[in-house]
Amino acid sequence: MSSPFAAPSRFRPIVSLIFLACVSSSGVVAAGDRAEAPLGDLALSARLAEWARAERDPLALIVAAEIRRGVGVTPIARTPDASGETSAEASGGVSETTVDGLLAEAVAVAKNDPTIVALAEDLRGGATKGLVQGAGASRATLRPTGTDWYRGLRFEGSRYAETMVELSAAGDVLVSVWDQAGNLVCRDPNPSRVAYCGWVPAQTALFDVKVENRSARSVPYRMYTN
Repeated sequence: MSSPFAAPSRFRPIVSLIFLACVSSSGVVAAGDRAEAPLGDLALSARLAEWARAERDPLALIVAAEIRRGVGVTPIARTPDASGETSAEASGGVSETTVDGLLAEAVAVAKNDPTIVALAEDLRGGATKGLVQGAGASRATLRPTGTDWYRGLRFEGSRYAETMVELSAAGDVLVSVWDQAGNLVCRDPNPSRVAYCGWVPAQTALFDVKVENRSARSVPYRMYTN
């Protein structure tokens, strides 16, 4: 039997099915122009990568890497107000999802299939087209069953606003956004390794982002805002 990766002509329909399935199940609704919702792309990439790992699908890992490569991320420093137990066993298997990491996973899962290797090399070596800038990322660690608050984050009025949390280890996290009057603005209702919120502020204002750990272990994470 021939390899399922041997015919490049099969790549496009498979990718289309992956996109349709992932968008339908992820709960991420991007703005009409993808440049307006870079974190929606990152969330899509992260959730697609989780599915690909579970299904051991190298093509899906390649697609997840390509989506992630299109978003420019700038490291920023910020410290949350933290609560929760200060001592507990830390989560094992800490690993941040990166473009290079996803490509390496794809090649390993495909057992060095030449087509997958070629796709990974093309993605590593090709120039990034249509890079979306404006996503800032910071790192922190959630305490067991704890909560981190990011207070007074500024978002522009009438512009699609986003925040996303991506765990770097196994666990479940929730993210929600609150205005300065204490009103809930946005909430991702499904605890998972990736949490995402998107909304459109009526005017430029400060918002508080709440990150909740639903596991009994501490877990490192990256927190993104656009």
